[in-house]
Amino acid sequence: MNQGKIYCYGGSIDIEGTILLDDFLEIDVVQLKFRQIKSAPTGRVEHSMCMYRGQILIIGGRTQKKIFNDCKTYTIGSDKWNQIEFEPAHRFGHQCTVYEDTIIVTGGSDGQIILDDVWLLVDLRTWIRLDIKNPLPIFRHQAALAMKEYLIIFGGCTFDGKRCNDNFYALNIVTLKWIELPKLSRHPYPRVQHTMLCLLHQSREDILIIGGLNYQDLSILNFSQMANLVDLQPQSSLMSYRSHTVEREEFLQDIPLEVQNIEEGTSFLELGKYYEWKIETNQEIKFTPRTGHSVVQCQENLYLFCGSDDTTIVNDMHCYNIFKKQWEQIAPKGIAPSPRSGCKGVAHQHDIYYFGGYTNRRGEYFNDLYVFDTKLRQWNQIRTTREIQPRVDMSLVINNEKLYVFGGADGSNRFNDLHCFDIQNNQWVKLQTHGQIPTPRFGHTAEVYKNQMYVFGGWDGFKTLDELYTYSFASNYWYLEKVRNKPPSRYRHSSTIIGYSIYIFGGVDAAMTRYNDLYEFNCELKEWKFIETAGNTPSARTFHQLCSYETNIYLIGGNDGTKKNNDIFSDLSSISQLEIQSTIIPKENGLISILKNQVNELGQRLREEQEFNLCQICQSKDINSVFLECGHRFCCYECSNKLELCKICLKKPNRIIKIYVV
Repeated sequence: MNQGKIYCYGGSIDIEGTILLDDFLEIDVVQLKFRQIKSAPTGRVEHSMCMYRGQILIIGGRTQKKIFNDCKTYTIGSDKWNQIEFEPAHRFGHQCTVYEDTIIVTGGSDGQIILDDVWLLVDLRTWIRLDIKNPLPIFRHQAALAMKEYLIIFGGCTFDGKRCNDNFYALNIVTLKWIELPKLSRHPYPRVQHTMLCLLHQSREDILIIGGLNYQDLSILNFSQMANLVDLQPQSSLMSYRSHTVEREEFLQDIPLEVQNIEEGTSFLELGKYYEWKIETNQEIKFTPRTGHSVVQCQENLYLFCGSDDTTIVNDMHCYNIFKKQWEQIAPKGIAPSPRSGCKGVAHQHDIYYFGGYTNRRGEYFNDLYVFDTKLRQWNQIRTTREIQPRVDMSLVINNEKLYVFGGADGSNRFNDLHCFDIQNNQWVKLQTHGQIPTPRFGHTAEVYKNQMYVFGGWDGFKTLDELYTYSFASNYWYLEKVRNKPPSRYRHSSTIIGYSIYIFGGVDAAMTRYNDLYEFNCELKEWKFIETAGNTPSARTFHQLCSYETNIYLIGGNDGTKKNNDIFSDLSSISQLEIQSTIIPKENGLISILKNQVNELGQRLREEQEFNLCQICQSKDINSVFLECGHRFCCYECSNKLELCKICLKKPNRIIKIYVV
């Protein structure tokens, strides 16, 4: 923009890029007038454009038959075009941005490979290629801007366009080193062809990310997110930045930042500080230390029910108000479920449904279903038309007003059946599922995201499990997810979901090793990630409960091997409320919507299968090499010849062989 005028050039009116535009438009946003400037360069797409000292530069780009390596300049007010000598290689999908008295051009593709060079154009006369000290991100169609001593880039895709990226990278222009900024749970979605702007806001420099195309689901992303980079320190790998939505920032713009953090009980994540655990409650806890309890978030409250304490199995109900940070023991109306441990609960509107559990290992297992009305504080037992086998340590989720119970055990049997309860007609139905059905198990966890149920871990009677399965509500199929960097096998851990991320904490393995680690599974990228934490980290434990409210994760109780606990911790994560709302799937009914969901799902599965076989180094070629004698496969043969050590086991291979897939 220059003096209230916006300039735009080129592009295509069809998605394939066959019908190109060569018009150069001047848009007066004050008078709402358009003016077409004559003698514009040849029409093109995937070029870059920036403004420098009263001139507009158009660099590179492509048509269906040609890739450009030109640099055209337009002097504002004169309607004259000139051409600057262009030393960098032909390219498209690159980025250019202004930094002090220079223009930076980086990345893109020449049609054969993704380019990782960085060029400076000084005074519109001299090209200088920067000697970068470490490897660069190999993506195209990123967005870039310059802030302080850094060139910031975000997003992009692989050469073939099959995989989108959601990483932030910063190039220190002084030291010529790239730094990758760790992802936050409140991270923008992967995308390409988006816009990134720098805004001055109350003495801060903010990054505004707008729009873009996500190749993973071919959906246009039309929301804006703000990532605030704070104190970018030269020659340092520790950057701190915050992420929040534009709407939220406008609402809080008059409140001091320190007050925002204290009043909301949340903190933004800082690199080097990571996720921070803290003991949440400030007053005496009302309930006894216990395991096998249920904790369900309903509106602004956490409801704790049942469990096993040091003396007996109980059926008391307690409520924790997240805003007041206070516990209250509830004296409910109606007839409560009998004392039990290991039952599961799930919220629906202002009701909480509870299923199953047990009182001892000699056979008193339950298959009853109760509902607790949080407004009336009243228990009601639901009489069903048919029943399912009693069990404990199963999973219970809700999707489209239907409850789903999977797995569990009854002391002598382990289950892998899936049952559905329709809240509208009070009827259980055993589903005859298809696909890669999980083995019988108990002590696993399950969460729902975008019409799919994610099941992780558990115990099959012989060993603990580290598998991640998804069940599609649309197609009635099970899938075993091919994911890397899985957490160690475990059962009786706990999980919760915030936005598109599933978090698991704790659990125990077959050797009775308890965990207090936190892992995140990104449902969009289908990737596991170990989360570094700080603060008052909870002790390793099992039979605890994890739940979440907006941006916080709460952990309550459990057994650490020496005692049962009644502590409550919160982990301060950073997903925006806008992202949480964007994951809500509108209800669709009828055969057409079911078939549409099935087609979308199968298409996504095909893309995931193709992506899983991509070289982890170049991200553009298929994996076709094996390292011997370790037997690991992770890259293409061309990239393998550049490595001295196996990336997985860090051992020097005796030889590398090329394989052929037929």
